[in-house]
Amino acid sequence: MPTLHDNACFKCGACQIACPVVDLEGIDDFSGPRSLAVEAVRFGNEISATREDIMRCTTCFRCGEVCPARIPLPERIIEVRRRIFQEGLALSGHKRIMDNIDAYGRAVEPRQERFQPFGDKGKETLYFPGCIGELRLTDIPRSTVNLLSKVGGITTPSGWLCCGAPLEKLGDWDRVKSLREGNLKVFEGFQTIVTSCPGCQTHVTQHYSLQPLHTIEYLYESRRSHARQGTKSKKLRVALHQPCHLARTIGPHVMDYAAELLQSTPGVHLVEMADADRCCGGGGGVVAGHPDVALRLAQAKVRSALEAKADLLVAPCPFCVTNIRRAGGVEVKDLVVFLDENSAKRI
Repeated sequence: MPTLHDNACFKCGACQIACPVVDLEGIDDFSGPRSLAVEAVRFGNEISATREDIMRCTTCFRCGEVCPARIPLPERIIEVRRRIFQEGLALSGHKRIMDNIDAYGRAVEPRQERFQPFGDKGKETLYFPGCIGELRLTDIPRSTVNLLSKVGGITTPSGWLCCGAPLEKLGDWDRVKSLREGNLKVFEGFQTIVTSCPGCQTHVTQHYSLQPLHTIEYLYESRRSHARQGTKSKKLRVALHQPCHLARTIGPHVMDYAAELLQSTPGVHLVEMADADRCCGGGGGVVAGHPDVALRLAQAKVRSALEAKADLLVAPCPFCVTNIRRAGGVEVKDLVVFLDENSAKRI
């Protein structure tokens, strides 16, 4: 990997054109990936001046995908954020995340309802629900457990912690390492790890030396169908959002799996949505640091779904579901929840 100070960038502008925040804010208001990841790091004494701009980056990985020089722009942005964090310049919304981690071992504060640990310790497959699934969108882990239990034995043990992905995006590597050490003890003895959250999956893959699967991969590769037999008289028009981490860092094959699972569900008509892989604003700590930016990106996603005349927008990511719902205007569901609702006999 090139160093932060190499000269590989030849200022083609591809990353600026591809960046969803540049498109939303305009280059005069948001300086974009090249400025943040390449030009700013050449002058260490000016890194703190990028604080507000760089925290509007959703870390969608689109800039790295289109860079012809193959510069790891997302990784560089995360490195600049680490330096900013070391200077004590975290945003107030991000400080709340760190406080929650210290108090609860989760990125969000617990509420009354939460998903409870499930299954037997003797099982070989561990289901990792993630913070949002356990404490906010509890229908996601419940539906996941329901469907995965039809495939084979799984367990969600107690004692697990936030994977560390939110803190990585904020630059807080000391807490990331502590969480990883705790989770690795919980993960011992399991042959397979499955998660509903693309952010969790990406982080564990990159920083735990493990190869977790997304729920979609586990269900699809089990080669078993859970759809009801028969057809409905009226087709439900469903648009499929492609989460950034799932489509880019895990692989486009997962979205192919997701589309096939939807198309094999009776009563579903999968509609093409413009910019299906465009970031919805739910990642990178933007919801906590710059909620206005996250909301406007979510509104753009809703407009795309409505233009496709979708009755329902499906997203296989708890962060995406949470943020797109903030925009309103269209019903939004997690993919696994939708599949479970349309499955055969529920457990």
